[in-house]
Amino acid sequence: MKKILIFLAIIFSYNLMAAEIEVESYVEQTTIGLMDRLKLTIEISGSNATKVNAPELPAIKNFRNLGYSTGSSSSYKFVNGKAESNITKKFTFSLQPQKSGKFIIPPVQINYKGKLFTTRPITVTVTTGSANKAATSSTNLNRANNNNSTNVEDNLFIKTIVSDKNIFKGEPIIVEYVLYSRYDISNLSYGEDASFKGFWKEELYTPTQISFNTRTYNGMRYNTMKMRTIALYPNVTGKLKIPALEILADIRTQSNSFFDFGNTKRFNVISKPISIIVKQLPTTPANYSGGVGNFTINAKISDDQIKVGDSFTYTLAISGSGNIKQFDIPKLPAINHLRFLDPEISTNLNKNGISGSKTIKYLVIAQEQGNIEIPPISFNFFDSNTEKFRTIKTKPFTLNVAKGDLTYISSSSAQTTVKMEGADIGFLVNIEKLENNLITFKSWGYWLTVLLMLLTIPISFIYKKEQNKLSSNQNYYRSKTANKILRKYMKEATNHAKTNNQQFYGAAQLGLANFLADKMHIPRGSTTEKMVSKLSEKQVPAKLYQQIEQIFETCNQARFMPGGFSSDKIIQHLELLQNAVAELSKLKF
Repeated sequence: MKKILIFLAIIFSYNLMAAEIEVESYVEQTTIGLMDRLKLTIEISGSNATKVNAPELPAIKNFRNLGYSTGSSSSYKFVNGKAESNITKKFTFSLQPQKSGKFIIPPVQINYKGKLFTTRPITVTVTTGSANKAATSSTNLNRANNNNSTNVEDNLFIKTIVSDKNIFKGEPIIVEYVLYSRYDISNLSYGEDASFKGFWKEELYTPTQISFNTRTYNGMRYNTMKMRTIALYPNVTGKLKIPALEILADIRTQSNSFFDFGNTKRFNVISKPISIIVKQLPTTPANYSGGVGNFTINAKISDDQIKVGDSFTYTLAISGSGNIKQFDIPKLPAINHLRFLDPEISTNLNKNGISGSKTIKYLVIAQEQGNIEIPPISFNFFDSNTEKFRTIKTKPFTLNVAKGDLTYISSSSAQTTVKMEGADIGFLVNIEKLENNLITFKSWGYWLTVLLMLLTIPISFIYKKEQNKLSSNQNYYRSKTANKILRKYMKEATNHAKTNNQQFYGAAQLGLANFLADKMHIPRGSTTEKMVSKLSEKQVPAKLYQQIEQIFETCNQARFMPGGFSSDKIIQHLELLQNAVAELSKLKF
């Protein structure tokens, strides 16, 4: 048995070592002349790169192999206190073209410890004469003052990568803008930001410093840098355009002498816009949540054995991939003898920006003794894979509610308990001498006490009626507490604004959204578009409606759009928020 384990360990380590290299090939230029030479580089990288023998080129038709030169480099980095090394070994072959035309450099194979590594084929165009004057070689890559625009476009461009070009309304897509360069770049900056018309946009990644990686594209070696990653949620149908990204790149030019330190030249690099097709959803069912993607739903309760008057937590978790931030939370069915308070909603997205989970937590109070059934909760969404609407459900729960220390009287019932003690007729007690208390009735303190006792009767009645209404009508409870919650967020937003803190926009948006949701009796966590649309149905002055719409748009730009946050405008935006809140407080929804 021990020998078998040793044998397996040797095989495993052998395969692991064999996988510790990477092989690729590239050329300096894909268009050359008959008088030029093609530089083909086979690059081997990894911790065991130095142990790989020189590759043997296959017979390349219409090219003559003039030999090769070698070179190597190494780099080190520390990860969790441990040093990791990476070694790169290059074999550069010089190939002389024999005739003009379009040819393919075949794949090169390298056998290392029983594992075969194969490069990709490269297409090369050979013209008559020499192409050095029109092409960019290794000696003049940094000479960005070449006026040939074709050269610049071949060696400096932006690729737009879209996760899907044929989607449904509301279905998210990921867009990446990657800069490809063969120049020495000294500085990068963004041009004018384009408008993503027809999309709700969420920023996922923008770099904080210049950092390039090497990548082979169409057989040529480039320095690449991811410039922007965004998630787009289409809110209209038809043919939409993903706009171009503009980058301003400062390129270092090569010095001509010892006393010449070189200059920089600025180029505007603009990606090509890409069109996508957004399809309309089929006829939506009545209970449609607005979700598009692929989701699962789970539920749990914190305790299934409680007493009357005690509380427990009911948690819903919707996980998957899609428009997690946009859909409405499931509606709870009416459950007798349980009081559900306003939910706490949190959204957790993964790095890709379109998958994750939405968690909804309810604090629930038990009002009656007995076994109470919590039925399954339904969630309806559009499955973009099957292109059909689906309804998924949670499992049911049984709650055992025991008698509590205090009796909870719900608003739906009132009981009067009458208890008779003793006999029908009590004993007569003879008192020979009675005290004279007439002076008590003449006291002003006595009548003041009586008056206060009489006043407490209607006050107690009104208070009891209000408490019953708050406990039985959730929408009324939300409406009554909306102003208190709004004041809390306004205080937080004001404190952030005084310190020019970007968190002002988060507090302002959340506070205003919760206030409107509570006042208009719509679920918290609903999209701002839904709130603004619902607000338009109310008798709200047009100016106030536009102010609220502007506040939501400003908060989204400041939180998610690059360059959307400006500390100079926070006080101005605070005043706009305060004016809108003051006007909202006067309205009756």
